[in-house]
Amino acid sequence: MERPSGKFRFLFFTDLVGKKVVSSDGESLGRLADLVAVSGEPYPPVESLLVRSGKTMSQVSWSSVASVNGNIQLVPGATVGPAPSAPVADRLHLGQEILDRQIVDIEGAKLVRVNDLHFLETKGQMRIAHVDVGLRGLVRRMGWQRPVDGVVSLLRPKARYLNADTFLSWKLVQPIESAPGRVRIEATKKALASLHPADLAEIMEDLDRHQREVLFQRLDVETAADALEETSTALATELLEAVPPEKAADILEEMAPDEAADALSELPGHTRDELLQAMEKPEAAEVAELLEYHPRSAGGLMTPDLVELPPTATVAEAFAEVRRRAEELPLVYEIFLVEGGLLQGMVTLKDLIVAADPSLPLSSLLREIPASVGADADVREVARAASKYNLLSVPVVDRAGSLMGMVTVDDILAEVVGGA
Repeated sequence: MERPSGKFRFLFFTDLVGKKVVSSDGESLGRLADLVAVSGEPYPPVESLLVRSGKTMSQVSWSSVASVNGNIQLVPGATVGPAPSAPVADRLHLGQEILDRQIVDIEGAKLVRVNDLHFLETKGQMRIAHVDVGLRGLVRRMGWQRPVDGVVSLLRPKARYLNADTFLSWKLVQPIESAPGRVRIEATKKALASLHPADLAEIMEDLDRHQREVLFQRLDVETAADALEETSTALATELLEAVPPEKAADILEEMAPDEAADALSELPGHTRDELLQAMEKPEAAEVAELLEYHPRSAGGLMTPDLVELPPTATVAEAFAEVRRRAEELPLVYEIFLVEGGLLQGMVTLKDLIVAADPSLPLSSLLREIPASVGADADVREVARAASKYNLLSVPVVDRAGSLMGMVTVDDILAEVVGGA
């Protein structure tokens, strides 16, 4: 089959690998061992072929391919040189680095395994178009497609298997294993950051230890912090140990203090102290205080990140405070009113929204808090208070009635369900 001119065709990796590569006059140069693509583009172009002859590996440009029939024939004068002995930046060895690897399907937010690669050849270039993650790709890879297709066609001619290839667009997937090159790493970070933290956490739970550490090391600090807040404490601890202490400290600073304390609580004492010392002092002080409480107590579960204002503050000032702290507070359910250090009551966001006059003092909207708990309260006591009074968060106070923090309903559920 001659290479198309102005037209296009699709090829599979498994249809190419192992083919004999011959010169323009028919001399055998070896067999195709792998294809090398240039990373960093949505649909990476194939740059060259790796050809094996005995123990020798050589490389030839894809532009030197004249036709792909029974053999891969090169154009006259094609240059065949030795294959690089070391990895080259921004280059992917497709068979070695992609085939059979687990990849992150960005759109589907799940892990899949690559059974084959699907190429589009047009205008003298061949680009990776899709990865095949379906059963038919695996059958093709094993060399059984023709007999299996024949049997299925005979027994079940309308079977979905015959026309339902499971392709994922290359630009929507990211390999787990690291590939050399700055461009590819940057593209991966951007793609992974687009996943919901809960999806990213689930993906990491499904990976083996090495793969999850490779994936975690690629994440920027903010994405890593969001993902760790969704993982189990044991996994968060493991991943923090997989990155340099400086980055681990930065990630802990981005996490909610209670989540950071949970992750640190499982680390050896010297490691925990090292990370606390590397953190910024205000964040480290908050986390260190939480570490003094049992993980399943109100003190261990609470977060000091909340909005508190005096009763004399106005509705407008409350909105301004919420906006000011929007980046550091993922969720705001209510404003706690504190006077003289003592908890007086609360105002819900709904109260603020329906207030007719922005100049109204918060004291005019004050709601009594039906239940609060001490820092030593067991998680079951906190859960009972939240359930009985339908609270989205339960304030934690000391013996004098001073506000220490709050335990949110999501943390209560996570602890109750996880500890059941």
